[in-house]
Amino acid sequence: MKKHILFGICALSLLFNACNDDFLEYAPITNPTEETAFVSYENFKTYSWGLYDIFSNGLMRQNVSGSTTSLSMATGDILANYLYNASGTNIQNNAWQWNNITSTTNNDSSWDFAYIRRVNIMLRNIDQANMTDQEKAHWRAVGYFFRSYRYYDLLARYGDVPWLENVVSDEDREILFGTQTPRDEVAANILRDLKFAEENIQLKGDGHNTINRDVVLALMSRFCLFEGTWRKYHNLQGAETYLNECKRVSEELINSHPNIATNYVDLWSSGDLSQTPGILLYKEHLSDILMTGLPRAERGGTIKTAMHARTVGRYLCQDGKPIATSPMYEGAGADASVNDEFMNRDHRLYWRCIPPYKTNKGNGVSVNENNKDSWWTEGMDLKDRYFIDYMNKINDANHQFPLHTWQPQFLSRVPMIQTSNYSWGPMRNYGGYYFYMCYSTFDEAGIQAGGAFAVTDFPLFHIEEIMLNYAEVKYELGEFNQEVADKTINRLRARANVAAMQVADITTSFDPNRDPQVDPIAWEIRRERQVELMGEGFGFYDIRRWKRADYYMNQRPLGVRVTSTEVNDYFGKGSIFVTENDVNPQASVSTEDVGRVVCVGDFMRQGKGWQDYYYLNPVPSNQITLNENLVQNPGWK
Repeated sequence: MKKHILFGICALSLLFNACNDDFLEYAPITNPTEETAFVSYENFKTYSWGLYDIFSNGLMRQNVSGSTTSLSMATGDILANYLYNASGTNIQNNAWQWNNITSTTNNDSSWDFAYIRRVNIMLRNIDQANMTDQEKAHWRAVGYFFRSYRYYDLLARYGDVPWLENVVSDEDREILFGTQTPRDEVAANILRDLKFAEENIQLKGDGHNTINRDVVLALMSRFCLFEGTWRKYHNLQGAETYLNECKRVSEELINSHPNIATNYVDLWSSGDLSQTPGILLYKEHLSDILMTGLPRAERGGTIKTAMHARTVGRYLCQDGKPIATSPMYEGAGADASVNDEFMNRDHRLYWRCIPPYKTNKGNGVSVNENNKDSWWTEGMDLKDRYFIDYMNKINDANHQFPLHTWQPQFLSRVPMIQTSNYSWGPMRNYGGYYFYMCYSTFDEAGIQAGGAFAVTDFPLFHIEEIMLNYAEVKYELGEFNQEVADKTINRLRARANVAAMQVADITTSFDPNRDPQVDPIAWEIRRERQVELMGEGFGFYDIRRWKRADYYMNQRPLGVRVTSTEVNDYFGKGSIFVTENDVNPQASVSTEDVGRVVCVGDFMRQGKGWQDYYYLNPVPSNQITLNENLVQNPGWK
């Protein structure tokens, strides 16, 4: 039975939200209810419910808004070019690749301090409240957590940002029209506040699924890894301070949460995460109270998110070796089929990218009790049902194949190519590597009921991320070894049917396809992070903090490669494929890509692609107009 603890209950917080969209949201507070609203412990508890909406706030790169038209939590991985989301061929869908980011577009509208104001309102009312000193310290810790969470995202985007320690009024002219606070100070303040929260928050928070000490440590792990590696790779001082804090808190969390979810698919396709090991905080959905439309959207035609072919290539084979060197890989060569490419791969690939299959059903055939098991007949090619049988073997009853749409109707085959002769609206894209996260077959009646039907829970902090943080930070401190690999990466691999990492085997020849500027062991640790956390939105901030965004971004998104005999089956006349004429150093396309479907235009051949000053977002020009003392980030106009 799910506990009825919900995020997003606004209550008193709505009383104090400023409506002004101008710089720093500085409208003065004149509502006398503020003086009486913050009196007791319960008052603060009620107000704090509204602060949980930060986890669904579109201003944040990491958010789980549950949109029915976009995979909001995956946006960071789309921007990192791990995934792509297009509504047509040759679509300029990533503004960073096509150099369409300017200071005037304010493309993500994230230069916003309204949420910080909300937190500061709570903080300024703590001292005079009728609570014990311990209770006051707890609520200060809660406020510091939420403020730090928001500032972490602002820091990751902009670097220097105004630090607001207190509520700003229209009389605070020096703050309103001052310049940004230096990155060093902002980062130090975030760490200071989180360490206060660590020491003063109630160990178990305010009940099930609320901010508690473990969640504070999880945010410290995430933030300190980001800031420590940013400083290391961007040649700033003080990296070890943050790296050592990340190591400390990550190790404590791993030791206190020794178990992980039994099945990888359960993390993002489960109707109840309350009993799932390793879940530290999650967004809960409840029937008829707070529901999500994402599982339904994945079954329909509104989400066209797909994997980049090179992302698919980063998943290991089951022997723990990359596709370039593994004897288990069957997808090499021009004659290899889509089926061949997916054989013997990391199970996590199958749970993020639908493996290929064909059924004997036509598009539009409804799934019912009489025909749900009659999708194959004698005489069909056995390879067409291989992954149906395989997925049913490794999945539970809530995640069975063949897949079906929201109607529900059979998804007759995968890939479902947009331009194919058999194209159908649901679950299709232009590349063929259809990306899915929240698909499940539970609550079939609700599937047909409307947009937001599902009670699928979304994790916000979970131990698997912490394990990867720990592996990476141990490498950055020169302490990564087989013991660390066994404690972290190899536990995740075992769950995905991938052979354990043997650190001694990872040499410069281990993966010929790795980024040549990255140490082989670092590459494998980063590979594991990309695979395990695929779709959770970490990608864009990761490639920026590593200062390797040019490597990831300057690769043209491509789809599946099909054999000459498959072209007429999978594709129509409108399909565009990579040819030998496309192979050139500027296009980031190799001879091995010939025959793959083209998903977007060749931005590299047009002289576009990642710019070095893109590592920080531009300060929106409208904010500089409001406050001429703001300084634009280097390289931006």
